[in-house]
Amino acid sequence: MPRFDKILIGLLLGFAPPIFFFLVALIIWFYFDRNENYVLYYTFSGLLLGLIINLRYFKGWIIHHFKLPIWMIVGLYLFYNIVMYGMFMGFPVFNLLWGVIAGYYYGLRIHYLNLPSTQYPRIINQVSIFTALTMTLICISSALIALAGNGVGKDLQMMFGLNFEVTKPMITVIALIGGVMLIGLQYYITNITMRKTILFANSSPK
Repeated sequence: MPRFDKILIGLLLGFAPPIFFFLVALIIWFYFDRNENYVLYYTFSGLLLGLIINLRYFKGWIIHHFKLPIWMIVGLYLFYNIVMYGMFMGFPVFNLLWGVIAGYYYGLRIHYLNLPSTQYPRIINQVSIFTALTMTLICISSALIALAGNGVGKDLQMMFGLNFEVTKPMITVIALIGGVMLIGLQYYITNITMRKTILFANSSPK
């Protein structure tokens, strides 16, 4: 496997447990404690648990990275989408990146598992629909947050230097049009990435 693929898959698998348990520990602290003197204990415990899980399972994950169960791949994809969604404060455009990564990984998986070419269209379509559905949920969440908040219109007005008030109906139209575009784009990005990856992998020397 090329070095780039090893690094990419290694980072995705290796970072997930520490980040996940760090966030879980932080959520537990926030909802059940909130004592600032103990927040480091919570977060450090979460990180430590994630690192222990890596020590136990990471080597096996790397060895069998193209044979990992589907539920694990789905979980990783949803997890990283949620993390990115939070990082960019509900702005869904950056989640398109995970459609590229999903398409790339699954294209390689199809190649290395030597699946028959007759299965390519079905699998490509299934993965593309899944990433598009995930984007649908993200866009719905972003739209609900935008419509529930009172300052979104003013933020848009300041961001784009508009000389008119951005109303809730305008935000609704923007969310609908933008959401549909992002969902369609996510499907297309995943689909074309998988096709290109399969084509490139099949044409590369063994």
